[in-house]
Amino acid sequence: MKNNNSSEDYLKCILVLGEKNHHVRSVDVAKEMGVTKPSVSNAMKKLRKEGLIKLDENGYIVFSDAGRQIAEKIHSKHLLITKVLMRIGVSEQTASKEACMIEHAISDETYDCLSHFHSDYKPTAG
Repeated sequence: MKNNNSSEDYLKCILVLGEKNHHVRSVDVAKEMGVTKPSVSNAMKKLRKEGLIKLDENGYIVFSDAGRQIAEKIHSKHLLITKVLMRIGVSEQTASKEACMIEHAISDETYDCLSHFHSDYKPTAG
């Protein structure tokens, strides 16, 4: 997949909705992301063409292995960045919003380093 923030956002949304509801339709994605149904339709067409998702016989969105891998990675970045920002005092709402922007920009190397930093971090008594 070409580096495309929008596609990654759609994949992440599908993953999160799937964890909540077990089944995801395009209309669910549109509602969750606050976008139009035609926008979602275009995005789903692109993701299908790239082999990242398919529709099952009931019209539910299903990941390919590659699509799930990308979705899980971007979601993991989002969660980690949100936690790190909150740890330094950023409000949860702002941290989540800004993590959404940062998750697309950081390299795997930076993500790995942040992950190690976060897991090793021991706050000092102050």
